[in-house]
Amino acid sequence: MKQYIKNLAHFKGFLGHLIVCSVLSVLIVGCDQTPLPQTKIKIEKKIPTELNRAIYSAYIQLDPHFIKVAADAAPVRDLFLGLMRFDPKGNIINGVAESYKTQDSKHWVFKIRNDVIWSNGEPVTADDFVESWKRLLDPRESSPLAQYLIYMGLENAKEIFNGTKPLDDLGIHALNSQILQIDLKEPNQQLPKMLAHVALLPTYHGKKPEDSNQIIVNGDYEVISREINTITLHSRKENNAFKTVKYQLIGTAQNPDRFDIIENPLKGYRRNIIKLPQLCTYFYEFNFNDSNLSKKEIRQAIRAMVSSSDISKGFGIPDYSVLPSTMTSEIGYQLSSHSAEQFFEQLGLKEKNILHIKITFDNEGKHEEIANRIARTLGQSDLFRVTLDPVSWESLLKKRDSKNFQLIRSGWCADYNDPVLFLNQFHSTSLDNKSGYSNSIVDEKLEKLKISLLTEEERDSLILEIIKQLEEDVAILPLFQYQRRVSVAPDIVGVDKDNTSEVIYSKDLYRNKEEG
Repeated sequence: MKQYIKNLAHFKGFLGHLIVCSVLSVLIVGCDQTPLPQTKIKIEKKIPTELNRAIYSAYIQLDPHFIKVAADAAPVRDLFLGLMRFDPKGNIINGVAESYKTQDSKHWVFKIRNDVIWSNGEPVTADDFVESWKRLLDPRESSPLAQYLIYMGLENAKEIFNGTKPLDDLGIHALNSQILQIDLKEPNQQLPKMLAHVALLPTYHGKKPEDSNQIIVNGDYEVISREINTITLHSRKENNAFKTVKYQLIGTAQNPDRFDIIENPLKGYRRNIIKLPQLCTYFYEFNFNDSNLSKKEIRQAIRAMVSSSDISKGFGIPDYSVLPSTMTSEIGYQLSSHSAEQFFEQLGLKEKNILHIKITFDNEGKHEEIANRIARTLGQSDLFRVTLDPVSWESLLKKRDSKNFQLIRSGWCADYNDPVLFLNQFHSTSLDNKSGYSNSIVDEKLEKLKISLLTEEERDSLILEIIKQLEEDVAILPLFQYQRRVSVAPDIVGVDKDNTSEVIYSKDLYRNKEEG
């Protein structure tokens, strides 16, 4: 399973694969923002039923297949509805799908609701999804999100992407206008959780949305006007509190204070900022092939000295596990009460046995400050001599691949809320396992999670067992969970601060009149 990380710290992908700022995981942490030319924005009095949203971007993208970052996805998610969607808390719920079933977790059948209508009055059909997903994978389209279908495990997706099979062989079929069949290469009990991804949103007959006011949509809003830097939407449903939603592209020289929501506020902007948790973690990897770090007691000593709560200040939510903090609330993780010196005593190490530790990190942004904090912490012990090894991004990747490191900066992102996506990298044969960690117990349990049809209780029990084993082995040095900064006006209600989906639908929002 892929999980990318941009800069290992900035995630560029919607597939969320480690170490690539690709565009496959819309969740991503702070990609560069291109300023727009300064334009004058007319200051208007807020209308109770009008929502004003701003995005720092170069273009308002309305094609789901070409979304590159979370902020750009906001208007698309207001306009299009997929098989599944997110609720206000970030849970996956039915969208266009009325129901679904499977007998083997490999062949899935979805029933399409008969009350979901395109804005031109035609019903949404199974064929709309078939043609949309084919267009997503069509090499002539060159969608940056095409590989999400491979990540999903859709039958023949990889072969089609590589040009060895035709598009018609893709594992998605309309059995009739309301019945959609999805065929996977391997069983996957978690498929429904994957179907709320922005890449899978359908377009009318699978066609590229027209860049005009007449764009045909099936979501909660439709386009009523469009200018170069502005798009205005109108609600298709009477119960939406905001009847009008305006999206405005803004540049660095413009005053953003008039907006209700700013999707990706500039780093220095402080007004009405909230921080939403992301399904992305920041940690350091141990090299298990290193003569010192292969010793568990040394890893334990480092772990005992380095406080995640101290290192993470100003950067994210402290992590104490291989999972994001938002996933570990029920695990009951307990910090070790042993000191580093106690672990060294177990190895028979004294001050004359000074350990030299090199910390490798990419020399951009926050990474140097974090590495310095770790170095200062370890330097408090007379048993450590720490060397900093700042390198370019390209060098960091090479060092990880060649295992030319001791402690190296790393990270992981997931495309949906499932602990297993953070555990698969620890399988001894995983292509994403660069540390050399290997434990047959972990391998066995991960394989059982993948191939067995388990009850929810059995699956949760296996996950907990794997986490405890990884903790026992001190598989990584966890530091923090990333957060997404969003500016939300005080009178806007409906944004759940624990929502890890990074999706804020306009339909879920309303204005608190007392605040306004």
